[in-house]
Amino acid sequence: MLAAAVLVALAGATFQPVTAANTAQPPQVFVRDSSAQAQTGENPHAWGLRPPGDNDSDAAPLVNAHGESIKAGLGVWRTATGTATFEPGSQGGQRVKASFRGLLPNARYSLFVRQLAGRTGAVFTPLDIVGATNNFTADGAGNGALNVEVPAVLAGGSQLVLVYHSDGTDHQSSIGVLGINAHPQLITRVP
Repeated sequence: MLAAAVLVALAGATFQPVTAANTAQPPQVFVRDSSAQAQTGENPHAWGLRPPGDNDSDAAPLVNAHGESIKAGLGVWRTATGTATFEPGSQGGQRVKASFRGLLPNARYSLFVRQLAGRTGAVFTPLDIVGATNNFTADGAGNGALNVEVPAVLAGGSQLVLVYHSDGTDHQSSIGVLGINAHPQLITRVP
């Protein structure tokens, strides 16, 4: 029993950038491209916008699905990193400690659990369930950290998603509006 607790305490994960190529989560940031058509469905956006690609310049400004600036450049967006550790929490739950570097300076972020829910698709739940302790503001150098008590053990294979709020607002138990004011930046699988 003690060995199992030690193994759980040592579980960790590394975040990677959200891109169409490396995650099941579609990018919810866009670059301008006059030849791009409007899209509906899982990653809707206006005419003249498209998700960033590997060949786009790091200097490209990012916009939301309506074409409004989210005050970020693609290069900064791509270079963010993070790690998370998972250990036993109180009352049968789990403690998640996450740290991040290279985020947008002084920007507001939240950590959500992303799970697939049958026909409804992806469902986002605040890491702490209620949206009270899953938020932070990155410091002036783009660093941030969270230490969250999760009421239940997270399901292996679910995903942790770091969400940038371009409106600077926490949305408590809601992620916000994906592509408009909520932009998943980093993602990792729960071990």
